[in-house]
Formats: sequence, C-alpha cells, structure tokens
Amino acid sequence: MTNTSCSTALFRDRDLPAALDGIAAVGFPQVELNVREPHVYGSDAAEERRLTALFAGHAVNARTMHAPAGRSILAVLDEEWLSESVGILSGYLRLAGSLGLTEMVIHPIPNPSFLPDPDDPALGQKERDGIRRTLDALMPTIEEVGVRVTLENLPYPDMPLNNMAELREVVAPYPSERVGLIIDLGHAGKVKRDPADEIRIAGDRLCGTHIHDLDAPDGDVDHHSPALNSYDWVAIRQAFADIGYQGPWTMEVSQTSRGESLEELVAEISVWLAGWV
Repeated sequence: MTNTSCSTALFRDRDLPAALDGIAAVGFPQVELNVREPHVYGSDAAEERRLTALFAGHAVNARTMHAPAGRSILAVLDEEWLSESVGILSGYLRLAGSLGLTEMVIHPIPNPSFLPDPDDPALGQKERDGIRRTLDALMPTIEEVGVRVTLENLPYPDMPLNNMAELREVVAPYPSERVGLIIDLGHAGKVKRDPADEIRIAGDRLCGTHIHDLDAPDGDVDHHSPALNSYDWVAIRQAFADIGYQGPWTMEVSQTSRGESLEELVAEISVWLAGWV
C-alpha cells in the first residue's frame, strides 16, 4: 500500500492527531490533508510549525492537500474574487510546499450558489478566462514551492467544466509538472458520466484520484465505500491501467452506509483498496 492514501475528511469528527491515528491504524502510509477545521486552521507560520511537528512525529506522512472550497476556486468572475482566491490559495501552496507535499487539489469552478447568474449563456467562457487568470497569477508560487496544482471534476450537473474533456483543454497550455487533473469518481457519477471514460479522457494529465462510490448504481449520494459496488470497479481499474496511471490512490470516503463506525469504515476501505490496486 505504498502509494495509497486516505483523506483526513473521513475523520472530521475529531482533531487531526486523532484522525491520523485512525488512518494509520489500518495501514495507510499517507494522507490527503483536507483543509477544514478541526484539522487545519489556516496557512500562517504558527500552523506550519504545528503541522510540521505533528507529521515529523507520526507514522503517517502527508502526501497531498485539498485546498479550501467555497469561494477559493479558480474560475473567478471579477478582480475582487481573483485577489481573494489568489491570496488564499497562495498561502496554502506555501504551506503544502513547506510540508513537502506533491500536489494540491483545487476546485476549478464554484458551487452555483456563488454565481450571480448560473444560467448565463456566456458562463463557460467566463469561467475559462477566470481559471486562466488565476493559474497565471498562481504560477510564480507554484514554481517556487514545487507543488503541482490539480483541478478536480465537480458534481454540478448543469455547470460547464464539470468533466475531464473540458478540464483537460483548460490545463493543456500549462506544463504537466505544474498543473494536472484529479478524477473524483463519485462526482463523475453524479453528473452521469462514466468514470472509466473520464479517466481515459484525462489521460497523461491525470495526477490524482478521489476514490469513493455512490449509494446505489443510479444514486445521487457520493463519498460512500466502494465496497457497495455501485460502480463497475473492474472497468475503472482497467481504465487506469490503460493510461499508465502512476499517481496516488486516495480514498475520499466519508459516508457510513450500513450503520458502521468510522473505525470500521476506514478498515473496510483499506482492505478493499489493497485488493483493488
């Protein structure tokens, strides 16, 4: 399980040291650090010192970081939003670099609730322009800290840029060692796209995974254990093999399905992942 990982979001009911203990107990060697309380409290020097000391003394390593969501996205629509996002994301990129992480996941597009007009026919181009401007502004920091940014497909069915074809086009002008893609398998299902097809479309720009399942084959609730088998996991694994995927295998499960405890859930996904990869 040397290239497997687990998001700390699974244990959002407890502080980060306890979350790491729960993840380490079932054999995960590394984590994706999800930027939310009570795990991460900002990106300042004091938080950097706290996290550095915590991981230095723990069996689990930090591999990747998930940047805060909300308005801290790439597809900004105005100058104020651009300044806000660049300021926040730059801080977390520096934190990720100081921790020696390889990638930071960023949401490329906003939740529609943040948009003044989600039905604007020009929204797709406006979002593409916003992503380009934000990435261009972040690029000096990305290059300085050596952390690759990965853009995630999001579960908004009626939004542009919720799929790998459009996201791959957006990242194409940027060096692959600086900007890549991460496939969220549950999100793909929520927008009615075949995860295996999305993996193949992402191709050699794919640098990360968020592995989780839907509550049912035609379900709409994600972040469940893949042991539910709502997806064709054999076909999905073959798609990864077809593109020669070499990145981390990161579980982003946070929903219990059958009344199990979180400790039972993390044990289940650890066993499942070891048998699948």
